[in-house]
Amino acid sequence: MPFAKINNVEINYHTVGDGQPLLFIAGLGVDSMCWIYQVPKFQEFFKVIVFDNRGIGKSTGSIAPYSTRMMADDAVELLKYLNIEKSHIVGTSMGGMIAQEIAINHPNMVDKLVLCSTFAKPQNMVEIIMKGVKDIIGYNALDIFGINPHRLVFEKLFSYLLQQIFSEEFLLENNKLIEETLRRYLSKLTYVETFLKQTGAVYTHNTFDRLNLIKAETLIITGMEDKLVVPECSDILAEKISRSKLKKIEHAGHGMHFEMPDVFNRIVIDFLSAKTE
Repeated sequence: MPFAKINNVEINYHTVGDGQPLLFIAGLGVDSMCWIYQVPKFQEFFKVIVFDNRGIGKSTGSIAPYSTRMMADDAVELLKYLNIEKSHIVGTSMGGMIAQEIAINHPNMVDKLVLCSTFAKPQNMVEIIMKGVKDIIGYNALDIFGINPHRLVFEKLFSYLLQQIFSEEFLLENNKLIEETLRRYLSKLTYVETFLKQTGAVYTHNTFDRLNLIKAETLIITGMEDKLVVPECSDILAEKISRSKLKKIEHAGHGMHFEMPDVFNRIVIDFLSAKTE
């Protein structure tokens, strides 16, 4: 995967397929591999762009605290670097928060917008994460400087969050994959620091009073069994974004695009392929 040097960091990205550009934005603590079940299917219809948010995967990080606006600016600069004037944007969880900032601040660069498992301002997701960080690591997630929690301690936090994201059945069936993924993440010495910085970005995210500025046709997707971002958060997004549709998925949790890819892919492809209203 090539790199784009933008905003004083190097962003690791990959493009595949032809057609209209489609940018996928990953959520908290995960790199572009989280879209492994989307890329093969979506590349049949779109020019797919995936990338690692700053500090995650192979992308380099920065010293200052992170914000969803900062990461949105990274994504916008990546599109410009690729000479893409307008793109569909799909973001899940924190990626959905980043996508909101793109649509608000760079409306002319967004074709259709998909917001999955996300919110406009901190809800129970932050409370759950902050409680996990405090109880398991022993630090406030925002007090990240100088913190270097033991890797085994962080693994406990990671396991705790996975239980909020996926069903027990999914975790049992994919235990080996999850262990390998965590090992890969923790092989990067700055991973824990970046995770905590991203948690801070989620904590400070707030587009509630600016959602009316989103002009793109928007699909909002929520899982009815999401423990991290309750469905009511999507109700708020749908109410405040004028050109929006809300899709609630039965038996789906927070990580639906990974746990239920066939359902997720079909819904999103149908939305993106339909004629603009």
